[in-house]
Amino acid sequence: MTVGNRVLQRQRRVDDNLVKAFAALPVAVVSDSMSRVFAGGPNLRPMHRAGNLAGVAFTVRTRPGDNLMLHKAIDMAQPGDVIVCDAGGTQPMP
Repeated sequence: MTVGNRVLQRQRRVDDNLVKAFAALPVAVVSDSMSRVFAGGPNLRPMHRAGNLAGVAFTVRTRPGDNLMLHKAIDMAQPGDVIVCDAGGTQPMP
């Protein structure tokens, strides 16, 4: 049984030129070329304003209502990172 939080250090980072190349591609094409292995699923949705968003995913997993690890991710993120947070999903609409 794991108790407490774990913070893993980044092992490697995607080159900025690769991110720029992917930014020009439609999301569906990228997902299809990766066999949808790393797709976030249908519940993944943008929380930014209108426009394109491309960057290195900086992933966070936490419990619903607990934002401690999200704050840690904001502290650790580097320019160009896109913070992707799994906080336990959303409640279905009635």
